[in-house]
Amino acid sequence: MIKWVRGVTIIAALSVMVTGVFILDAEEELNQAYRAYERRDMDQAMRHARRANFSSGDNKKIIRRALKLEYAIAIRLDHHEKAMGYLDQTILLQPACGLCYLQRGDLEYRRENYTAALHDFEKGFENAASVKPVTKAYYYVRQGLSHLAVGDNKKAQADSQNALESDPGSALAFFLESKIRDKDGDIEGANGNVQEAYRLGQKKARFFSSPEGDLWLRYYADVLIRYKRSHR
Repeated sequence: MIKWVRGVTIIAALSVMVTGVFILDAEEELNQAYRAYERRDMDQAMRHARRANFSSGDNKKIIRRALKLEYAIAIRLDHHEKAMGYLDQTILLQPACGLCYLQRGDLEYRRENYTAALHDFEKGFENAASVKPVTKAYYYVRQGLSHLAVGDNKKAQADSQNALESDPGSALAFFLESKIRDKDGDIEGANGNVQEAYRLGQKKARFFSSPEGDLWLRYYADVLIRYKRSHR
């Protein structure tokens, strides 16, 4: 009996030690993943993030952090389907993660799944107290563009105002406002807002150098041409 108790005690002690090693290794792997991400070494960052996830045991905090980093890596590599999968897993572990819902809504928006995007945006803003104002403004614009896509101009207008309240210097918010005016047939208002959006966008490094920035430049040119034609 005494030998059996001792055996159980030793096994239990070894289990604790092994678990501790896994958690310690997971934390170190995660730290290395962050460092690689900062160096823009995405292959190393993903490798260490996966190792952190694998060796985390039942430490949900480490798992969540690893999944969020894997999402960020996937976004940087334009692997949107994988990014969606990481967000799905994170939301299962952390249902109150408002930012996770907003990020997933953004991915649905890019896929033109506007109804799904609006559902996620709504869930996200319900738990967005800790989200930074500038970040909120970005997602308000995304929500507004989704509302425009389904024909709800009134809600898009509210999103535009919320975006500007969160970030008065948001070029995207003025682009959204311009599109709303354009949809309403107000070319004067559309042009005024797109001019402000262009001015603000020029102040931000690389704003117009991305594929999306190029789309906004084309929209700017289109509005400007139509505005000039209306004043001939």
